Amino acid sequence: MKKFLFSMACVSLLFGNDYDVGLDAYKNKEYKQAYEYFLKSANAGNSQAAHNLSIMYHNGDGVSQNIAESIKWLEKASDAKNPYAMTQLGNNYMNGSGVERDYKKAFALFVEAALLDNSQAAYNLGYMYTVGIGVNINNKEAVSWYEKAAILGNEDALINLGFMYISAQGVPKDMKKAAMYIKKAKDNGNEKAASLWEQFELEKEL
Repeated sequence: MKKFLFSMACVSLLFGNDYDVGLDAYKNKEYKQAYEYFLKSANAGNSQAAHNLSIMYHNGDGVSQNIAESIKWLEKASDAKNPYAMTQLGNNYMNGSGVERDYKKAFALFVEAALLDNSQAAYNLGYMYTVGIGVNINNKEAVSWYEKAAILGNEDALINLGFMYISAQGVPKDMKKAAMYIKKAKDNGNEKAASLWEQFELEKEL
């Protein structure tokens, strides 16, 4: 699966021109130039540039596709406490993608990233507690992490929270709260939320 590179607004303030030039080159599909500037920026300590190099090696953008090299740069960015890189590396450990599957490492990375307000990491923790991946099933813990992810705008967390209030998993049954969470996702155009909205006739709850 191709990964997509994104920028962080604060990066250019911290690391100057190399990252910005690299990002512009990447957007223009000038991958070799992008690689050179990201490499300079990453070697200067820019964790997002390191994360971008990981994405380029994963996709084969301007370089030969090399999963081991991708993981190396992802680990470098994670060691620098980049929450996006930590979340991605956690996903790799969760799925055994490029690394040996290790749920404990995935969990630890997700916790660090979630505490740095990464919504996907918070959602992943909620899911792990819901299903019992690497941890014992604990619906109260799941709700807590879903709530954090929902506050950060994660639509999947909004849907899962809504369903947990419908089914009384980890929380008392509360159709009004269920409607509130699911409506937020529905109003963003989420089809699954729209389906739940109709299925449980949540409009009458608000």
